[in-house]
Amino acid sequence: MRRVFLFLLDLIFPCRCVSCGDAVFSGMNHLCLKCRGLMKQLDNGCPVCSGVMHDGNCSICGDRKFYPVRHISLFSYEKVSKTAVHSLKFEGMKHVHKVFVPHICSRIDDFNEKIDIVTSVPMNRKKLVKRGYNQSKLLAQGVSRRTGIEFYDVLKEMKNTAQQRSLNYSERFINVIDRYETVNNTKLANKVILLIDDVFTTGATINECSRKLILSGAAKVFSITVVRSDLKKLENV
Repeated sequence: MRRVFLFLLDLIFPCRCVSCGDAVFSGMNHLCLKCRGLMKQLDNGCPVCSGVMHDGNCSICGDRKFYPVRHISLFSYEKVSKTAVHSLKFEGMKHVHKVFVPHICSRIDDFNEKIDIVTSVPMNRKKLVKRGYNQSKLLAQGVSRRTGIEFYDVLKEMKNTAQQRSLNYSERFINVIDRYETVNNTKLANKVILLIDDVFTTGATINECSRKLILSGAAKVFSITVVRSDLKKLENV
């Protein structure tokens, strides 16, 4: 019955691919198979943080303390993946997150460690009310459902903090200092945490969240983002 209902719904209100505009079934979550195949997977990043390498040195973690044991970014922030993430983040297309969940889950074994808790980069209440959802939390909860790893909110974002996408490279590192605090600290003691976010640019957000988790008792933090953005395009992420 549900399949019949969805079929009729697709006929009356066809979904469109957020990238190319072609009609797709609702079960495709707004991204057609052709466009999915065009997303460029990252395979040449830093082995620690997935950052861009220059002459053997990482542009992200090479000259500073990086708190996650390892970070993985799945796709380059361009063309299809850029459009998909933008639609998820800014256009209310929340179902697009389901496209990325299997990709995240497929990389968890790369950490070679049992993950105890999956969590997400948080969003303060003002931004959450404005957007209606936290896209990073949707991703993390989807991973939890698919893998059986427990999801917990263990971080919160403090009020009245400037949005990272409005800042330049240096300002981003300053802006995230003490921007986040841990909650439910009893859940963290000696646990291995998987932290999930949508976009990785300077690594400032992931790094600060990981620092707070470790200071609050987590044994290790691993992290995954859907895309890695070019540092030259800060204003777009």
